[in-house]
Amino acid sequence: MSLLTRETELKNTKPIVVGGSAVDFYTNGVFQSYDIDLVGSRKIIGDILENTFGFKRSGRHWIDEQIGIFIEVPGDSLAGSKDKITTMTVEGLKLYIIGIEDLIIDRLAACQEWKSDTDCKQAHYLIRYYQSRIDFEYLSKKAKQEGLLTVLKKFTPRKI
Repeated sequence: MSLLTRETELKNTKPIVVGGSAVDFYTNGVFQSYDIDLVGSRKIIGDILENTFGFKRSGRHWIDEQIGIFIEVPGDSLAGSKDKITTMTVEGLKLYIIGIEDLIIDRLAACQEWKSDTDCKQAHYLIRYYQSRIDFEYLSKKAKQEGLLTVLKKFTPRKI
């Protein structure tokens, strides 16, 4: 992902890890994902995956069967704050991951709307594990805007 980020930044775009792969990252593999979900320019990311790294397009995924990586780019823009993005450095190269608060909002939405037990468990885990790091003011404001305040309160150890 850091190599892909380096290449995409040369074309003025920044892929951001989102979805299940971001949950996998933040939970250190407690909740594993079997593909990498990104937001960013689908065209630029796809071109780089195919022409620089040899991935093949198959439906909504780009696949490298030799190393077993599946990448999906479900959208062009981040549903959340760019100020909350986590930036990691891997061997001197950057990698961007959706902010923990926005990831929790995403999981809470799936928990509430789809009655997804897995997403409920992921949101609960993320809130408990990162409670000292979470910007609860931002999280509760965003949850209220998204109609998720009630479900957030079920999983939050502090008063909101």
